[in-house]
Amino acid sequence: MAGRQQTTRNGGGSGQRLASLAVLALLCAIVAWMLAVRPQLNPAVEVSLRAPAPKAGVATASGVAGGAAAATEAAATPDAPGVKTASLASLLPDAAPGSKPLAPAESFTPATLSDKIDGKAEMYLAAGFAAMSCRSYQAQTNPPARVELYLYRMKSSDAAFAVFSGQRRPGAAQSTLAKNAYLTDNALFLTSGAHYLEVIADRAGMRTALEGLAKAVLANVSASEPAGETKAVAELQPADLFPRVGLKPDSLRLAVADAFGCQGLTNVYIAEYTVAGAEAGAFLSRRKNPAEAQAQMALYQRFLTDNGFALQTAPGAPAGAVILALEGMGVELLFTRGPVLAGVHEAPNLDAALKLAVALDAALKAKGPAKESGK
Repeated sequence: MAGRQQTTRNGGGSGQRLASLAVLALLCAIVAWMLAVRPQLNPAVEVSLRAPAPKAGVATASGVAGGAAAATEAAATPDAPGVKTASLASLLPDAAPGSKPLAPAESFTPATLSDKIDGKAEMYLAAGFAAMSCRSYQAQTNPPARVELYLYRMKSSDAAFAVFSGQRRPGAAQSTLAKNAYLTDNALFLTSGAHYLEVIADRAGMRTALEGLAKAVLANVSASEPAGETKAVAELQPADLFPRVGLKPDSLRLAVADAFGCQGLTNVYIAEYTVAGAEAGAFLSRRKNPAEAQAQMALYQRFLTDNGFALQTAPGAPAGAVILALEGMGVELLFTRGPVLAGVHEAPNLDAALKLAVALDAALKAKGPAKESGK
């Protein structure tokens, strides 16, 4: 009996080995078939399996192509609708009073921006970045100084202001070169329409050189813009609609997306005020038409109520205003005027919210936001 049991076990082991060998042989045959068929794949499948060939100016295994190659890529990449497609690098001067270029301009697109400003690229891309060109100059001072010029083309004037205000340094001196412009010890920052300019020296005390280069760029930008585009730059902007009394210097900023943490609330200008002995924020958002302004108001109101804010009523509030409050979070007040959504954010009490809202409403009525419809 024992002998038969041993024979059975041996026979079963041989059968298992034969089955394993058969499976292995089958797998080898499948692999061989795949290798044979691989060159015969449909051409469309072949393309989908290959990584795209690198473009000129894009980072590769051997490094990043710069200079002329990067400029070629920028020229070949179309800008967003409504943004002029002329070469951005051509707006950087070949000469400026007291300065001379040290090297040709370099240009970068959304795909390559991080190659130049790694760590900050995401902010520009989120705001609406189209292209950037930069160039190094030598200021003819004693001793000579190095100045870096960065010209960003954004998708709109709002996008340009978003990056300008997002990096504004508190207490910096205002510059008269542009409506949005300020100086630090060694740098000058400004916007012109959809362009944002940074001029940065390697040491302090270089204001004359900074302004000379900035003026040359502004002249080139102005000459490159169609007459209609230049006129639009000069027209009333959302920043002009805020009341001046109580406004904190350099507090105006622009939230391009998800303002106040509300998903879908976009392009909101925010300014900080001192009012009725308290601090509060006022906000404005110019929309395409009154219906869109009302839709954005409804979106933000729903966001607030979903987060525990309760509706309140108060005499003296602007017509059509909605007031919401939450203990520990303050008072929010919302209203629309034509295509403009307006309101008060994080007022510590109802009195401060009402006073700021009334001032904001008066400023909007005085400057006629209804005229902005359709823009």
